[in-house]
Amino acid sequence: MKLHQLAEQTGAKTIQLIAITKALEFADLPSPHGGTPMTPERAQQIVAVFRFMRSRQIVEPQSAIAQMQMADATATEEIAVCLRASVADELCRRYPDGSMSDRILRLLGALQSFEQLHAPRQPSQ
Repeated sequence: MKLHQLAEQTGAKTIQLIAITKALEFADLPSPHGGTPMTPERAQQIVAVFRFMRSRQIVEPQSAIAQMQMADATATEEIAVCLRASVADELCRRYPDGSMSDRILRLLGALQSFEQLHAPRQPSQ
């Protein structure tokens, strides 16, 4: 894996990835300009930082890395979920309090109650 190949895969500019490698303190890269070979682990780290920056519209790699480290220290297992804006708006309208996770859990609870109320009655044998 080379830095310019990683740029093609992520849709990032090589110069952005160079900034991320510097922020990650990958000082032992012989030449950060395009043809630098890197391990798959380093490529994954760079991609993770780039995606974090892109999803949160962060410009500075150092602040993104600091936020990632703080989130890792305080968060339990989390996954990213993409919702259409209209779905998120509807969840906020129906459940005005709490985080998006809380709103989704409330919706699932309501759905479960509805399913239990309207489940087809099975005759006992």
